[in-house]
Amino acid sequence: MQKERKLKNPEAFDKCKRDSNFDKCLVDAVNKAIQILKPGNKEFEVPALEPLHVKSLVIDAGTAPINLRQTLKNVMVTDMISTSKIQRYRTDLDKYLIICDSFTGRIQMLGDYEMSGRILLLPITGNGRANITLVNTKIEHRLIGEPFEKDGVQYMRLKEYRVSFDPKRVYMHFENLFNDATLSQTMNRFLNDNWETVFNELKVGYAKSFGRIFREISNRLFEKIPMDSIFLR
Repeated sequence: MQKERKLKNPEAFDKCKRDSNFDKCLVDAVNKAIQILKPGNKEFEVPALEPLHVKSLVIDAGTAPINLRQTLKNVMVTDMISTSKIQRYRTDLDKYLIICDSFTGRIQMLGDYEMSGRILLLPITGNGRANITLVNTKIEHRLIGEPFEKDGVQYMRLKEYRVSFDPKRVYMHFENLFNDATLSQTMNRFLNDNWETVFNELKVGYAKSFGRIFREISNRLFEKIPMDSIFLR
C-alpha cells in the first residue's frame, strides 16, 4: 500500500504564532487564505469555493407558523467568498475551539427546488428554479475540533462546524409555485414582503446544511496539515 504523502503548509498561506497577537493575526491570515483557495486546490482536494457547487440542501421547518420542507438540488452558490471578510477571532486551541465572526455582502443560491408545506396558514407547493439571496449577512462560525495522531504527528479534525446567519435582507424567488403563473407571482411577493418571518424559521436548516459543507471543506486541510504547521508554537 502506498504510504500517504505528507502535505506541507503552502508557502502562500500566512502563519500565526500562538502568542498574545494570535487572534488578530488569524484575521488577516485566514482572509488571505480564503481568497487563495477560492478557485480550489487540487493538492488538498478543496473544490472551487466560488462558485461553490452543492449537490443538495434539505431544509425543514416543522413548527408553526411555518411547516415546510424545501429541497434544493444542483445549487450554485456565488459571491459568498468575494464579498466575505472575517472580522474577529476568539480561539482556545487547548480546547480545540475556534470562533470567528464574519460579514458577507452577498450570498446567492441558484438551483432546482421542490417545496411543500404551509407558511402562515397558507399552503405552498411547487418545483422548478429557485433564487435565494442573502444580503449583508453577519455570520458566526464555531469550529469544534478534536486531536488525532498520524505517523507520530498531531493533527486536528473538526467534529462540528456550527454556523449562525443574521442577514440584513433576504430575497426569494421560486418559479412555478402551484404550477400557476399568477399564484406563483402572488406567493413570491408574499414571501419577500414577509422575508424576515419566513427566513427566521428556515435559517437553522440553512445553517446546519452550510455547517456540514464548511466542516467537510475545512477538514480537507486540517486532516492533511499538522496542527503545529497551521498554528505555530
